[in-house]
Amino acid sequence: MTRFFIVLLFVLMVICVYTIISQTLYRRYHSSVIIKGEKKHKIAITFDDGPHPVYTPKILDLFKLHEMKATFFIVGELGEKHPSILNRMIDEGHEVAIHHHRHVSAWTQTPWQLKRQIHQCAQVIKKVTNQKPLFYRPPWGHLNMSSLSMAKPYHLVIWTGIFQDWTLKTTKTALVQKLMRKVEDGAIFVLHDNGDTPGADEKAPEMTIAALEEFLPYLKQQGYESITMQQLMNQS
Repeated sequence: MTRFFIVLLFVLMVICVYTIISQTLYRRYHSSVIIKGEKKHKIAITFDDGPHPVYTPKILDLFKLHEMKATFFIVGELGEKHPSILNRMIDEGHEVAIHHHRHVSAWTQTPWQLKRQIHQCAQVIKKVTNQKPLFYRPPWGHLNMSSLSMAKPYHLVIWTGIFQDWTLKTTKTALVQKLMRKVEDGAIFVLHDNGDTPGADEKAPEMTIAALEEFLPYLKQQGYESITMQQLMNQS
């Protein structure tokens, strides 16, 4: 019995090092993990988990109205289903980046599985848009010990602000206030254009869109604008 608990403890420690501990160290100390840019009066509003056939076009309409740009970290298998939305993103000056091919956590993936998730999503983006993606953000921001090496040659992005817009427990008013409080030079915001992912409320993007209708004019009034990750980081 004692041997069993020793083995169990060892396994749990290995899992912890592979997932939570590695994630914490990478986020806090590794210079390759992008958390913020440095451009004055610019932020990058980014969206995870799409494209969604209803909500993503509404977000694109809103950004077009306010002459702002965004970066969409897409799920590859959804990009395959909705190629016209990806092409619209590119045509309107937005950026398409890598989430995973399926919406799975890096904590559940071996290094080789993780590499495949990243590569397959990148291939969808290249095939549909004829553009090579530059940036990668894993679902839930989860990193494992192999994330930095498996992400190469893409730049790994986390965020400056994340706002729980995936749940309707966060009201529109609360979301607007959270967004306003986090505005600063070079900030990277994470929002979501799909409520069909695990842990999300299906109609949460409706609340996100309503909040953006109020927030984007405020951003302009403060002398800020949203630009793509490529622009924020001066990547060619």
